Amino acid sequence: MEKFITLTLACILYFSTSLNSGQTTQIWIPPTIADKQPTTIMSPLQMTTDGKTTVVQMVNSEELECMSKNIYFEAAVESTAGKLAVAQVTMNRVRSQQYPNTVCKVITQGRHYKNGFPVRDRCQFSWYCDGKLDEPPTSGAMWRESQEVARYVLETPDLMDITDGATHYHADYISSPKWAHPRRKTVEIDTHIFFNHARKIVKNKVYRGKKT
Repeated sequence: MEKFITLTLACILYFSTSLNSGQTTQIWIPPTIADKQPTTIMSPLQMTTDGKTTVVQMVNSEELECMSKNIYFEAAVESTAGKLAVAQVTMNRVRSQQYPNTVCKVITQGRHYKNGFPVRDRCQFSWYCDGKLDEPPTSGAMWRESQEVARYVLETPDLMDITDGATHYHADYISSPKWAHPRRKTVEIDTHIFFNHARKIVKNKVYRGKKT
């Protein structure tokens, strides 16, 4: 406050002296906040319709594309719950130390040729290595729905897991794979049966071990 008063008095004294000398004087005025250019600040906070503030996870475009394709090719004709379950299995793998730590690496995990193409039928998600073209019709409703579910899951890290920690699943119209132990089964959603491989099996008892 004292500095402001001193600066003001100095300006008045200088102005008065200049007037008395007959000279024209331009007074310097310090710039204010209003004079500065507006700055856009990226924030993870977003206001909801009920007036509350929630944290929004910043989504990587490449991860969003990978997750959208996984949902589309695995559950395009499933309900929203079916699509959500596929996405949550993907995220359960990302969070586990037994699998890669990104969405894209989890989805593309498997054997590849030197040219980068996956070895047929040697990957974690069958659509990725079935030899078919992996380009969804971008104008279709099912692709848009897959994108919406993918974004929702990636933006909501604390979302309740409707698969109960499942890391695997298979279609109900095929024979059960060797890894599909009935005591690891968690839930059935649409045409998929889900399994939690973090669930340890000891003799005739089942308990949940710590996720690695």
